[in-house]
Amino acid sequence: MKQLKTIFVIALLLSYSNHSNSQLVYSGVSNLEVLITNIFGVQCQGISNVGIQGTQAQIARFENGSALGVNSGLVLSTGFPNMSSAPSSTFSSYNLNMPGDNDIILYGNLSGQGAYSYDAIAVHFDFTPIVTDTIRFNYIFASEEYPEYSNTPYNDRFLFLVSENGGTPVNIAQVPGTTTPVEINSINQIINSQYYNDNSIGLNSTNFVFDGYTVPLEAKFYAQVGNTYHIKLVISDVSDGVYDSAIFLDEQESNNDISGSLTVNGQPAEGVLEVFNFVQDTVVAIPVETVNVTNGNYLADSLPTGLYHVRFTPDPVLFPGAVPLYFATSSTWTGADAIGLPCFLSNANINADTLDVLDAIGSVSGTIVVDTSYLKSMNVPFGGALMLLKNAQTHETRGFAYTASNGTYTIDHVEAGSYYLLVDVPYIPHTDTLFFQVPVDGEVLGADYAILENGITSNGTPYLGLNEYVEVQWSISPNPADKMIEITSDQKVKVIQIIAIDGAVVAEIHPSADGLKTSFDISQLKQGVYLVRLDQSAPKRVVVTK
Repeated sequence: MKQLKTIFVIALLLSYSNHSNSQLVYSGVSNLEVLITNIFGVQCQGISNVGIQGTQAQIARFENGSALGVNSGLVLSTGFPNMSSAPSSTFSSYNLNMPGDNDIILYGNLSGQGAYSYDAIAVHFDFTPIVTDTIRFNYIFASEEYPEYSNTPYNDRFLFLVSENGGTPVNIAQVPGTTTPVEINSINQIINSQYYNDNSIGLNSTNFVFDGYTVPLEAKFYAQVGNTYHIKLVISDVSDGVYDSAIFLDEQESNNDISGSLTVNGQPAEGVLEVFNFVQDTVVAIPVETVNVTNGNYLADSLPTGLYHVRFTPDPVLFPGAVPLYFATSSTWTGADAIGLPCFLSNANINADTLDVLDAIGSVSGTIVVDTSYLKSMNVPFGGALMLLKNAQTHETRGFAYTASNGTYTIDHVEAGSYYLLVDVPYIPHTDTLFFQVPVDGEVLGADYAILENGITSNGTPYLGLNEYVEVQWSISPNPADKMIEITSDQKVKVIQIIAIDGAVVAEIHPSADGLKTSFDISQLKQGVYLVRLDQSAPKRVVVTK
């Protein structure tokens, strides 16, 4: 059987911050509706018409907020939320030149505090309760206006507006025991100071940029089935567009289950379900929970509130060729829907299809290693990576395998055709991809990749080979070169070839019978990258310069 051999190198790098457990982690909001439903908790089916006023850059998902009193959820900022993890001694102020908000202006006029609003960001949505309940919502308000601009006209404000059946909006984000909105002048180091945290010193001053913030506050209202509520969460700079403020909206904290039933070609599934946390501290994700699927049923329990991806791998013995899939029938995590807990509704909607290529004779094999040079341990085998062989024209998965604990994998029964390989490690994107042909009676070598901090990138060019390797220890010098190269080997060779990246042999020499050193004239070659092969040994690259 001819083989397609590949070698992948993963450089396992730390992400943008080596944070402690108390430092907030920020990520983009890919599904605002899921995040809003998580904040509301049990009312998972009643959210609709979700939208924002402002820019997408002013909202983010946050994690690791327990030191502030809010664990995870949604942040709205009059600046850039992802800058919030700097020390409080750092000045965070961004005049985005964005419009203000009419409700902020209206309240300022009614209260006699002026109508100057800038850089507003609002999230709005409709809510129809499925059960009558008191809806509770926890948040903290933080600002760079603290403490020096407390009790001045620079009175950044937050409103949580609720209107029932199209009626007049009512603000429910109030100082406890009052009807006063939460703003700089209503909670600070002088007024209602019991609700205020000075962040100039203390544990959070090293990784939370705002000079002051409130204790966790609760907003609540009573919702009845049959009524429709419009909700608007808005924060704005007041009097000028600098000295940013932010609101951190906490998700409901509870343990939740993902459960349901799965099928493979209409039959009850057997296999393994992996649950990946959407936010990761490092670039390589590992499952937070792995469960067996038996007779089509599964239960992943005791999962905290958050966002997740779910991947199902059918039993390869009972369902040979059945392709692993993510939630919402995607074969890769980039096309999968994130599951929000506690609002997941139990049906995972995964139905794997079986590949009918069992009579093909090709195979794909290789090794994935992790470059952990920052730990002074090079080339550690990487197990558990899902290798997906994709048809270059249809993008269908035509073969797959997981890497073993030693980093190796083999994809059998590969048909002749045009392909590309995806290394499916959740949350690491492919920034470019190599395409190659798998011939009926040949092999493809050198389809190398490297995973760097910004994603998976190509690390070479595939080339055609016709036979298995016969290893010879040898070297090329100089490299790069422009006129001559010298090839030194540890044993006699019959033929030396220089091969272009398309597989064509552009030069060939037969060394003398007694020589282990051979000089090769490359002056006639064009500038570029070539492969040098001795007999059927593994080829090496040489760079020709001019």
